[in-house]
Amino acid sequence: MLAVARSLPSTEPPIEWVEGSALSLPFPAKSFDVVLCQLGLQFFPDRPLALREMLRVLRSGGRVGLSVYSAIERTPAAYVFVQALDKHLGPEASRTKRAEHIFPNPDEVKSLLGEAGFNDVDVTTVSKQITFRRCWTMSGFN
Repeated sequence: MLAVARSLPSTEPPIEWVEGSALSLPFPAKSFDVVLCQLGLQFFPDRPLALREMLRVLRSGGRVGLSVYSAIERTPAAYVFVQALDKHLGPEASRTKRAEHIFPNPDEVKSLLGEAGFNDVDVTTVSKQITFRRCWTMSGFN
């Protein structure tokens, strides 16, 4: 991903792309006003450590924005997909996809953030509908 990002035309202001681990962010303490983690928290091997690292690099008064999937049952396309995997390939086939949805209760996210040292935590569930365009041709889907 970084190679692709670096190959894009330069921007103003310029972007410095840095590779690092969420468990040991390669930045000094109090470096950022905002930390954004979109659909990553559920995959970190040590979520509390990753959150403490986010807090470490935030300046006083800084904010963190997290995005995680809710319960898989609340995500219709993903839910149908894991059911099909399990039915046709066996009960463990959907394990990786189900792992994306390990936070079925918003209070779990709030608790993790509080335990990591964050204050004024606000967790909001946002529902969005995604429509997948489907075209049928003689050769199949396009």
